Amino acid sequence: MQSFTLIVGNREKIVDYIGIKPYYIARLHYQYIMHMKKMYKKTDTSLYTEFTMMRYVFMFLYERKIERIDDFSYADILQFYTYLATTQTKNGKLLSQSSQRLIYTFFKSFAKWLNEYHLQDAPPLHIFIKSKFKRNNETLKTSILSDYVLQQIKKGLSVEEDVYTRAYITILIYYGLRSYDIVSLKRDCLRKSNKDGKYDLYYVDHKAKEQTILPAIEMPVYRAIKALMEYTFSLRQRSAYKEIFIKENRRQEIRILLPDQSSRFKRFVKKHNILTENGTPLHLTAHMFRRTLATNLQSSGASIETTQMILNHKHKRTTMQYYIKTKETEYITKITQLLEHMQIIFSTENIPELDNHSGLKHPLRLADGYCLDSAMAKDDSYICDTFKKRANCYGCPKMVTTPDFLPYFRQLYKEKAEELKQTDVYGSHMLQHLEFEKELIGELIKKLEQLEVEI
Repeated sequence: MQSFTLIVGNREKIVDYIGIKPYYIARLHYQYIMHMKKMYKKTDTSLYTEFTMMRYVFMFLYERKIERIDDFSYADILQFYTYLATTQTKNGKLLSQSSQRLIYTFFKSFAKWLNEYHLQDAPPLHIFIKSKFKRNNETLKTSILSDYVLQQIKKGLSVEEDVYTRAYITILIYYGLRSYDIVSLKRDCLRKSNKDGKYDLYYVDHKAKEQTILPAIEMPVYRAIKALMEYTFSLRQRSAYKEIFIKENRRQEIRILLPDQSSRFKRFVKKHNILTENGTPLHLTAHMFRRTLATNLQSSGASIETTQMILNHKHKRTTMQYYIKTKETEYITKITQLLEHMQIIFSTENIPELDNHSGLKHPLRLADGYCLDSAMAKDDSYICDTFKKRANCYGCPKMVTTPDFLPYFRQLYKEKAEELKQTDVYGSHMLQHLEFEKELIGELIKKLEQLEVEI
């Protein structure tokens, strides 16, 4: 084993395994880190964080005189939980819950790598199934910014004077780029689009290790990036940097901004007095914007494929399981729409276009009812805005369903029930959304059955 350097935020960080015990396990972890670096599976920043946090794992193993982990048991994992909960940092403080979760996650990643490349040294993976951090993970993965908070952030941005903050947050709001991808934007990242008056944004997705293009970006994003380019022009002339997120520090050194801009977020929140609905100061992180964007896209009727493409996820399952959350306000909206629709069903005799469902004037028959918008039935080129967002048809007074469609809704109810059984595919927030949809369909079936009896 030998020491080597990693580039973290344009600074060299030394990774040194000399003196780390148990020696045999440390040597395996050195091979793991070098493999990840060689295969470009993780960034230097991620690898350095992983090396730093794994020191707690080595300390735990050394204190308990564990030389190998191929026979690591669930009892050992339980002891490891206790060790993390009672271990202090260099500052004399206990490890935070998020730090404990990270250490556990890195240990698990290392174990998975061993199972693939050093099976004789690998611990059994079943010991990681019942994680005490599972609930914590779900909370972290589903936190989003409410419309109330997002409105305050946009208001603060409109008067924000710091060009770095304005560009950084504007990009996050509109496109949810990862922090490392944002600070790595270069001077040629804006190029004229095929669409008149628009620009494409070119950036490197460091997770996928590929150049990505965001076509015809929104003008607020273009203006924020352009302003930053002009502001840092002289800094690029005085240095070898091509990046636009560069700044001169107190020692008159020109450096790229670190991906973690938590201190900048704190200043922004404090300066503009951004509060949660409870009146408490907002704790803002970059990834909250990414999750919020995914949720808002889905709420606006965008397809999973569109959301996946904007977030540049390799797998659709990642988008569905970890990034899309149903807004609480939408539950209220959907309930209101359902109640309105129930009234439509029971007062069909008051609708001029409807005598009985066999005497509809120019109806458009849908899978779950009739659309009474005559333009939809007559004009093939016309599609109303409500129909484009199919889930919102139930709140439209021109959409009417009848007992004829009971077989469809009963089948749909069964399908939702089957989807709810697939807990390994969907995250908890998606399951909650599916459960709500199933309840709505169930109520609709009851109303239609009641109407069928009355008819």
